[in-house]
Amino acid sequence: MNIPMKNRLRSSRAAGFTLLETLLALAMVITLLFVMTRVFDDLVDARRRIERSASVVEGATSALELLARSADTVVASSDSGGAGVVGDATSLQITRSGIATSRLSRAGSDVSPLFDKHAIEMAFRNGGFEVKDGDGGDWSTLVPEVFAVRFRYHDGASWTEAWNSGDSGLPVAIECAIWTAPWPDDLRPAWIPDAEDDEAFAVDSEDFFSDDAIASEFGSDADDPFFASATFLTADDPMPRPDHVRVVAILDAIPGSGSRDEDGDRR
Repeated sequence: MNIPMKNRLRSSRAAGFTLLETLLALAMVITLLFVMTRVFDDLVDARRRIERSASVVEGATSALELLARSADTVVASSDSGGAGVVGDATSLQITRSGIATSRLSRAGSDVSPLFDKHAIEMAFRNGGFEVKDGDGGDWSTLVPEVFAVRFRYHDGASWTEAWNSGDSGLPVAIECAIWTAPWPDDLRPAWIPDAEDDEAFAVDSEDFFSDDAIASEFGSDADDPFFASATFLTADDPMPRPDHVRVVAILDAIPGSGSRDEDGDRR
């Protein structure tokens, strides 16, 4: 039985359109999967950024609260006779009366929570804000990624970048400022060590950042303007507002006890 030519052409067109529709459907599925993958990746990245931001805020809040609690019971000298408050722009050791709860639970411990003194250390280390038990504990990171940290000490008249209560008595106030985001226009804090001096770059840093290494790696001298383009700000210069800052007053301090005259003698 012969099939009319018109019917054969209609069947061929139907088969052709079915193949085209299949290819279009396949392309749409692939496109949809690609879009869904991108959306999923964006959601994962957004969640990661939110978690990091929350971690930074929580860590910075904990660090500033620790400073405030320590300042409430700070003492001018430690059990060993050392200074109770010793610090500079990037680190602070503060001794307070009372002890950590963990020390009370140690077997054979004869310390008194009323009279014993306990020291803690805070510092900008390894690119983060870290704290340490002054009785020999390990460093613990509270804020993992920090651009800059600045401690300042008020003597009753002005702020200073360093303090030693053994020489100057207790400061009137202690300020802790934390910047988590880089400063604009390539501004950098002058009191923060350069990358080659920072403990975060301790492994092979001296070799990697040496003049010879820079010249061999980049084909340029270390004194090239490219490597000296940053503007460094001192602690007294106007600078971007800190992301987290707290000023803690010390009630037992005597205003002016730490100020000195031109000869370096205490007033």
